[in-house]
Amino acid sequence: MMKRIFFFLTLTLASLTTYATGQESEILYMDGVKWYLLAKPIYGDSVISRELKAALPQERGIVTSNWSGYTAHWSVQEEQLCLDSITYEIYKDKESLTKSLPSDVMRRLFKKYIKGKRIVAKWVDGDLRLGKGKVIYYQHSGFDRNYENERFVTVKQGKVCATKDFQNYMVDGFSFEDFYSRPLFDKNGKNEKKGQDLRKIFPLHIEQYPELADVERIVFQIKKARVDAQGHLVECEVKVHKPADNPRLALEMEEALKAYHPWRVSFINGEFRGYGIQGYVVPYLINEE
Repeated sequence: MMKRIFFFLTLTLASLTTYATGQESEILYMDGVKWYLLAKPIYGDSVISRELKAALPQERGIVTSNWSGYTAHWSVQEEQLCLDSITYEIYKDKESLTKSLPSDVMRRLFKKYIKGKRIVAKWVDGDLRLGKGKVIYYQHSGFDRNYENERFVTVKQGKVCATKDFQNYMVDGFSFEDFYSRPLFDKNGKNEKKGQDLRKIFPLHIEQYPELADVERIVFQIKKARVDAQGHLVECEVKVHKPADNPRLALEMEEALKAYHPWRVSFINGEFRGYGIQGYVVPYLINEE
């Protein structure tokens, strides 16, 4: 079990921590259906990964959305995870040409994993996440995104042991992500004063804090947030970053956040999540200027 968890974390860290930009998925066919594979399983064998890098053409296209410069294509055949091909892009005269790694090179690189005419990914020992359909959540980092349909595939030494499917969805409501993505100025060039909008949405009794008399802006951080299916914020933890830590003010902000409804809610892989809430740093403008 610990080995499976370690493998899954290795793939996740390689995808999310190493890359500060969103990464292109690989492709996996299962029961004739095309899925996006949100991982780079070849990374699980460091020796082959290094040899593959040396075998690929140096002039292949390497972009920030695909730092490896290749895309692996997979399938599940007779309950085995198989590597079918590896493609890469060659850019010439502003055009892109997709090429495949020759079969003899594939067989040389993966010779210890060949079974008949297949390359069976026996080095893979963990959980793989697949997605298809509409993207309902996206962060510009690694594979930190979620699709309407997701499937977790449990693999043990290349053998598919179990699958679990999820139907993900979003319930619309308020989120700080949308709030701060709005233009700062309206179509007439007038400042929309987002901080003052927040005072109307989340009213605070600033007059009860004499220590804030000369403060123009408070900065809150929402460290924890939990929502229910109806968009109620049922639990949150707030910290005041500026001008200074203020537990009483943080508690009042927590109550103001909980009083608001509805928040945007996403149902992701079996759990409800607050969308655009947890982890956000929120500037709260006090004065009227």
